[in-house]
Amino acid sequence: MLCGTTLEYLANKTTVKCSYCGEKFTGYIVCPNGHYVCEGCHNNSAIYVIKQTCAVANSTNPIEIFEKICNSPDIPMLGCHHAFMAAWAFITAIKNEGTMKVSDEMIEEIFTRTKQQAIGGYCGLTGICGIAPALGSCFAVILGSKCGMDREQKITMDVVVKIVEAIAELTGPSCCKAYARKALTIATDFLKDNLQIVLSSLETSIICNHTLNHPHGCRKDKCPYFKSI
Repeated sequence: MLCGTTLEYLANKTTVKCSYCGEKFTGYIVCPNGHYVCEGCHNNSAIYVIKQTCAVANSTNPIEIFEKICNSPDIPMLGCHHAFMAAWAFITAIKNEGTMKVSDEMIEEIFTRTKQQAIGGYCGLTGICGIAPALGSCFAVILGSKCGMDREQKITMDVVVKIVEAIAELTGPSCCKAYARKALTIATDFLKDNLQIVLSSLETSIICNHTLNHPHGCRKDKCPYFKSI
């Protein structure tokens, strides 16, 4: 975000100072030129785009909404802002479909929960991509799930398990955009099968136009959304 140099992904924590807000953090993703951007500052511009896009979206297709957000020049290629993008696109599509009433308070709660578990680099450090708990939070909020509940908690955990498994099949190297597309497809199908809420789906027609921007190297033919340029 500052100099464009390829970032370094560390296996062990280091103390870093955000180049924007000046606060000190424990970090795992650094710039070899000494720059560091904290989660909050890294996601600020993306969150603005997400909110603006979802506020005017009338689609019931979460992937369509997600792709509109992706196409903004203010959305970096990789990062945990994709967790917020996926969650907001999904809950916005549910709101637009109309079967279930979705309030602004519910959407804000999803944001709060996602923020606590979507942390940059943790897909490689812990095995959990933030997109999985982000979409899990959508199900938890609309179901009213919390610890100690029965069906509501099981449904939420079941969809997260399916999303994590699908993301693992797309790894090598990681791609937040591919992860989100597949996760949204699974969440959409799961919503229909378990809650009888039917959203539109476009997964089979997705062609990624971000291939050349991937800093780790696009998976190309191994990715279901790749098309030769």
